[in-house]
Amino acid sequence: MKLPLKNKIIEYIYEAIVNEEFRRGSQIKEISLADKLQVSRAPIREAMLELVSIGILEQKVRKGIFVKEINSKEIYETYETKGIIEGYMASNFPLYATSKDINTLEKFIFQMREAKTNNKKVVRIGEKFHQYTIKYATNKILIEILNKINKKSQILFFRNWTKLYTLEEVEYRHQKITDAIKSNDRKNIENTIKEHYFETGSKIVLLKEVR
Repeated sequence: MKLPLKNKIIEYIYEAIVNEEFRRGSQIKEISLADKLQVSRAPIREAMLELVSIGILEQKVRKGIFVKEINSKEIYETYETKGIIEGYMASNFPLYATSKDINTLEKFIFQMREAKTNNKKVVRIGEKFHQYTIKYATNKILIEILNKINKKSQILFFRNWTKLYTLEEVEYRHQKITDAIKSNDRKNIENTIKEHYFETGSKIVLLKEVR
């Protein structure tokens, strides 16, 4: 399925922020973006307002829309919410998972190891790993909320992960989730994923506060 134009623009802005083409605190001008992407201003405005609602951009009265500087409280709440929702949804995984599903999770961890110094690739593989853990989730409302939160948390992780974890630690943390899933203990899965995100949120906040 083709993405709606608004969603394509959201992805473009998101990638531009990840790649630091749009830096924290910088203004994103509707007319400039429309000219660059060769689209009308209406879907640009719609996309930017959705990113404002997610908390990635902020609208300043009589000034415009800017890349938001996310404060410590928002960082922790983002990861706390992500951990609670994803942990709950991933706890369904062993109810339906096949041996192929488990092998796929192990394969993602191997790919992280192979990516080595390609930091962006490591993060992208991690995203695929986490998306796969909710393969059997059926609550569309929670999935929609999680997808929105993911955009915010991924930007934060892209900016900070090499200061938080070694590649070996990243592998270990994802292996821990895989082992929890293999245990078939739903509460263990839920708690392991919660801890996974609570720890990262706390580390990013601490990193931000000691700068």
